[in-house]
Amino acid sequence: MLENILLGAVRCLVVLFALVQWSVLALARLASIVLGLPVVAVAAFFPQAGVSASDGRPIVNLPHWAWLWGNDFDGLDGDKRAWWAENCDALVLFGLLPLLRRLRLPVPALPVTSWLARFWWTAVRNPANNMRLLPLFSCPVGECQIGHLGQAVVEDKPGLGGWQFVVAGRPGRLNLWCGFYLVRELTSTRAFVIRLGFKIKPEHAGATGEPAKGLTFKVNPWKEI
Repeated sequence: MLENILLGAVRCLVVLFALVQWSVLALARLASIVLGLPVVAVAAFFPQAGVSASDGRPIVNLPHWAWLWGNDFDGLDGDKRAWWAENCDALVLFGLLPLLRRLRLPVPALPVTSWLARFWWTAVRNPANNMRLLPLFSCPVGECQIGHLGQAVVEDKPGLGGWQFVVAGRPGRLNLWCGFYLVRELTSTRAFVIRLGFKIKPEHAGATGEPAKGLTFKVNPWKEI
């Protein structure tokens, strides 16, 4: 019985630690996002050639002085699938450009290399993207032991709903990274989804080649699954 009490106390302390960790990191994240709006607005006028950290392809990125708000993986023009190139015109300014055209205003198509497309991709859709490369904001799952409460597998897919609280830590060190994931299926195609903290999963345990996992704070009451 004493063992169960101690185990429960440890779990409560870990959950309390997670709440404090998430609060501090969320405030830092929010501050960087807000500050990134004027920084990217200026820095996007001075793009620099670079190389993707994920696949080595040539990219265009922000100058070094704005590194934190740049994107070392996809650059300013979107990922290698060219998804942003195909959709930026419809998505920038929250879909304003197609609306203006429906009102018969002569708005030209927006190229992905334009200042507006690059600003929107970097400051709005992927704000402070390089922050995830900082040790404080990324979990090196390949170096960690991982434990969890709840279901071992939770995904925003039909039949895979549930919840999990996952904790990762380096052996012999005090570092802890915590993540919470809840998917409650509402219909066959929609779910209520909450994801807080680091995007770590129980399946990452022992995955030595797995990339470090970043931080997220997402609540979607009607997510398509």
